[in-house]
Amino acid sequence: MHQPGKGIGKRGSQTRQRLIDSMLSLVNEGGIPAAASVRAIARRAGVTEAVLYRYFPNKEAMFREVWDTVLVPMVDEKRRLLECATGDPRAILRDWIRITYEHFDRDPAAFHYVFLSEGTAAWRQDPAYGVQGEIFGEWLSGVVQRDALGPLQYTRARDYFVSLLLSVPRHARAGDLDDPAVAHVDETLFAACRLFGL
Repeated sequence: MHQPGKGIGKRGSQTRQRLIDSMLSLVNEGGIPAAASVRAIARRAGVTEAVLYRYFPNKEAMFREVWDTVLVPMVDEKRRLLECATGDPRAILRDWIRITYEHFDRDPAAFHYVFLSEGTAAWRQDPAYGVQGEIFGEWLSGVVQRDALGPLQYTRARDYFVSLLLSVPRHARAGDLDDPAVAHVDETLFAACRLFGL
């Protein structure tokens, strides 16, 4: 059975990437994945719909590739961070924030699609999406004393942290914050330490 995108060579890889970039720019302009129709993606990339289908069986496969390209490496890096985490929890927390912002700075459009775009809620039900929260929550419960959180539960504190963490990429994409995001690690760390009582 033919698998789209297999054995495509350098020129094919460039076309494939152009299709993904076109999809991301349409999603970013329209705010939701539905803004990127197959026809619009192909037109933006300067190819026909038939060419798109040569590389991807459907639009969802494009979305999945972006999802995996952004999410999987970040999760792997954060998992490695926490596997060998010892010492000052503030330093570990700083590295967690830095990793997030470095991934945003590398590819803001793809990061926006995975973490900030409206309309990807169904994709967020994917078990891979929740892995970061799970490993972070497990680490958090081992380093933060329950009374340091005041009335918050660990899960609520984690959710507040995620909102805080993503506010920098969100504001950077909106043009309200100077790039790069990694320049804002320390201010996010300061707020997170206050949140967690560190």
